[in-house]
Formats: sequence, structure tokens, C-alpha cells
Amino acid sequence: MNKLPNNQIKRAQDVMMKAIIQHDYRGIDTLTVEDRLLEPMTPLSVIVKNQYVPVLPYDWMTEDGKLKNIRPVKLPMVIGYGFAGVVERVGILRNKNLIGKKVIGANLSGAVKEYINSQIPPLLFEVPENVALKDAATIIGGADAALHAVKTTRASARDVVLVTGASGGVGSYLIQLLKQRGALVVAIGHPNNFDFLKEVGADYVVSYKSSLALQLKKVPTINKVVDTVGEGEILRQISNATGALEILSLSMTNFSSLKTNQTFKFSHGTVGIQGYRDLLNLMAQKKIRAHIQKIYQYSEVKEAQLVSKNERSQGRILLEF
Repeated sequence: MNKLPNNQIKRAQDVMMKAIIQHDYRGIDTLTVEDRLLEPMTPLSVIVKNQYVPVLPYDWMTEDGKLKNIRPVKLPMVIGYGFAGVVERVGILRNKNLIGKKVIGANLSGAVKEYINSQIPPLLFEVPENVALKDAATIIGGADAALHAVKTTRASARDVVLVTGASGGVGSYLIQLLKQRGALVVAIGHPNNFDFLKEVGADYVVSYKSSLALQLKKVPTINKVVDTVGEGEILRQISNATGALEILSLSMTNFSSLKTNQTFKFSHGTVGIQGYRDLLNLMAQKKIRAHIQKIYQYSEVKEAQLVSKNERSQGRILLEF
């Protein structure tokens, strides 16, 4: 992908770019690769040459129509939310020092496209020089959700925290951030991912393929759960096998199978501007590490989403431009 010439960037509305489009709610199979016009440049614009986009459950759940109540959208639309790239041009009201810098951010009008016209300053973050752009791309929809969960649970060295979906793009960061708080971490995953989970930092690993009740008897008594996958049956097994318990879900809005000494909360809030800066600094200081399962070309979006949705994960899958 070539850089935009100066005369073209001034008339961004005349520039065509490749983008992935959702036309309906029939799922992954109906996504298309199309040419789209780059939005007109404004004084607040930062034009980013996109390089990596994280593949998130947010994407295919929107494509399946499962988020209509909490995310109303107008179709057709460009899919995706987070992006990572290099700044090529800025509007007159944006910092010229951003030109040539690596950045990550969120784009409310879609992110799986060759260029991002970022016009909301709080949604763009400069990436430290010693952090690879592909690693930084995993923060959006991954480390940010994990940090939100850690802060919401107020996890500390007094806690034994069980993480569901522990090998995924959120779970792999959750383990690392919980360990930084001094918590003991019990990770639920597939037996084939046990070595990976231990490498990430889990103190104990249990399999969702076997009886959780029997396995949880062999680990320290858990008092908190962070659920990243929204599997009701797994939560029911955990609830039945434990006593006093706080459950935080990032995926399920309600869960009624609780004992009297157990609580459930759904939350998907933001970590704020400082939260993203903190995560980038932790990555720069090598205190947290990105785990990337595979990088696909953007044109392979269907395969990438299907693998992320249906197969066992080890970190985050990315699309590359």
C-alpha cells in the first residue's frame, strides 16, 4: 500500500481504499472486500496508514445481529473497532509531531480499511518506540478489557481469581495483570493450552473438558471469577463447586444460578485515556507481553474470524494491511 501524495491527502474524499463491509446480519460469510472513499480531511483529522486490526468477538457478534440492543448500527458499514498504524498527515488542529509516529486507536466508524481518518483526539495513542506495532494492536479489545476487569474486581494479593477463556486475547492479559496485583490465578482452558497458560503466568490450570468440581478441590479456594467467554454452563459448574464468590463477566449480562453468598456483575466499561497510556508503558517496560496467535491478510477476514470464533485460541488474531 503506497503513501498518499500531498495533493491527494488534501482531497481525501477522492481517494479510494480497500475496506471490509458488513451488509446484513447473516454472519461472517456475507462480508465483502470493497473500494471505499476515504472520508474528507478536517482540521481535527489524523490520517493513519493502517497496518493491523485485532479480530474481536465484537465483530462477529455484530455480524450475527447479537448486539443490536447495545450497539445499533446502520448498514452497510465498515467492520472493526481497533487499529494500529503509522500517521501520514494531520489536520491543522492536531499535533504535527504525530507525523511518522506509530499509533493505536479506536475508530467508531469502522477500522478494517486501509486508511483511518481519526478525528477524536482521545481515541488515538502514540506507541513507544520499543514496542512493536503488531503487539500494541492487541491492546484494543484485549489488554484494555483485562485492565478494566482487574480494576473492577479490585484484585489483590488476598485473592484467588479464576479466569475463564484464559488463553484468549483478553484472558492472556488478565493473567499477567492479576499476577502484577499479587493475586493467585487459576486458569480454565483446553488441555492442549495448559503449557501456554503456564507460560503466560497462571499458577494453576484446570480443564473445561473435565469435571470442574473435582478439579477445583485440588486448587486453593477461589473467591473471585472473571468470565471472558460467557459460557453459562461453566459458570454454573463453578458456582455449584464453590462457596462465597464474586463473579464478574465481560460477556454475559445476567446469571441467575447463584448461591446466597455469591454475587454476579456484568461490566464492559472503559479504562480511560490514562489506562491506555499505562498499558503501553507496561508493554514498553516488558511488564506485560502480547500473545499473537496468527496474522492474516485483511482479504482473509472470513477465515480469520472463523478461526477466532470456533477454534482454541492462544492470544489474539490480527488482520494485516
